[in-house]
Amino acid sequence: MDLGSVVGRMRGRGYKATPQRVAVLEALGADQHQSMEELRGRCPEVGLVTIYRTLDLLGRLGLVRRLDLGDGPRYELAESHHHHLICESCGDISEFEECPLDVERLPLQNSGFEASSHSLEVYGRCAVCQ
Repeated sequence: MDLGSVVGRMRGRGYKATPQRVAVLEALGADQHQSMEELRGRCPEVGLVTIYRTLDLLGRLGLVRRLDLGDGPRYELAESHHHHLICESCGDISEFEECPLDVERLPLQNSGFEASSHSLEVYGRCAVCQ
């Protein structure tokens, strides 16, 4: 997902592409699985509250994913459906795209619950740490 596409989707939903929001988007586009500290380091001119509000807005719009990978929240652009392998020893994060979860098999029928997305994190040891 390129920056222009994200900005277009944000504008299409009635939100302005302020310089601060664009700076946060550019920071997000620089790398996957970023912590708040990494994002702040990439856009130091944007205040912390503005970063949080921008991440919240982009999350509600489905443009950013918040991940809980065991060491605090991390953020990434919601470019594609993928999942994560997390090494408990060195903290390395790898992605895989083939989803083993069959959402249609979840017990949602007659529950009043409507699934909008899901994530899967698998913890273990990478090949280097074994």
